[in-house]
Amino acid sequence: MKPLTFLAIVIGLIGVLCLFLGQWLSLDILTYAGFGLMGLVAIVIGLEALITRRLVQVSRYSRRANETYVGVAAIAQGVIFIIMGLFFIGIAFAAYMNSGRELFLHFIRHPGLALLVFGLFLLMMAISAIVGTVEDKEGGRFEVYLTLLTSRLLPGLILLALAAGAFGLGLLEITSPQAFDQMGGGFLEVLFGG
Repeated sequence: MKPLTFLAIVIGLIGVLCLFLGQWLSLDILTYAGFGLMGLVAIVIGLEALITRRLVQVSRYSRRANETYVGVAAIAQGVIFIIMGLFFIGIAFAAYMNSGRELFLHFIRHPGLALLVFGLFLLMMAISAIVGTVEDKEGGRFEVYLTLLTSRLLPGLILLALAAGAFGLGLLEITSPQAFDQMGGGFLEVLFGG
């Protein structure tokens, strides 16, 4: 077993234990620690994918099948895991500090950074979808091309367009908040009472 895999398993077990004990003993700090540790597990999995350039996941469609990402697709999946891990840690920290509402309102008023991170997330999803898994490239030539066009290329291009939009809006909000608000960005503040 690889050292990072073993580390992820140990952290995950401690995280599950913290979540269970936090709920059982009604100790919020243990629950927040459990969520934070689950985020750390995601980061370790992402780092392992970046280092080894390989990531094997249980298929979304069948528990008996695996999805094996290699090369660029594994790197993209690793970045996705790291972003999700940081998100979980951020949620746990905001809940612990009891500052979730203030943080939420800050990102409503100034969503540029959040849009850039979301754009990066979508870009990694697009790369992962277009490159595909090892299993996507197995089978007959017709099946491989059909999978490429319908299951990988089309969703990947849609995700690329969404990523470009998120990057563009994020950069616009950071460089020119007034222009962003005039385009409708101020609607979020009105909608959420910011």
